[in-house]
Amino acid sequence: MYLAGRVQIRPVQSADLDRILEIERASFDADAWDLKLFLEYLRRCPDLFLVARRARRIAGYIITCTGPRNTELVSIAVDPRDRQRGLGRAMLDETLALLRSRRVRSWWLMVATDNEPAIRLVEDFGFSRTRRSKR
Repeated sequence: MYLAGRVQIRPVQSADLDRILEIERASFDADAWDLKLFLEYLRRCPDLFLVARRARRIAGYIITCTGPRNTELVSIAVDPRDRQRGLGRAMLDETLALLRSRRVRSWWLMVATDNEPAIRLVEDFGFSRTRRSKR
């Protein structure tokens, strides 16, 4: 568990999923994932599916999955009311520490080309643009 200031990063619990769905809808609107997909990631990647708690409530989540060949940052979102407070960085820091402890050397993600705040954040963590994909 990661504690920084008033932010706590911990593994997700199934009881957190309703709040995660609220953050998902507020962050991605029509493109928001449904409960079924979050349950699948909870099953597949429970140790790298983390939540950020601030002021006694969940304010963000991050999902990373490792496989035999790749490690993917699947999704990251922070409640719009809690953005610009370091929660995304805290979740990325904790995930990176967990990946380093497993000797994972690289990870990747896909981000919308018009999501400049997300692009700036992940570039600060060493991600670089490698190619464009449709949609």
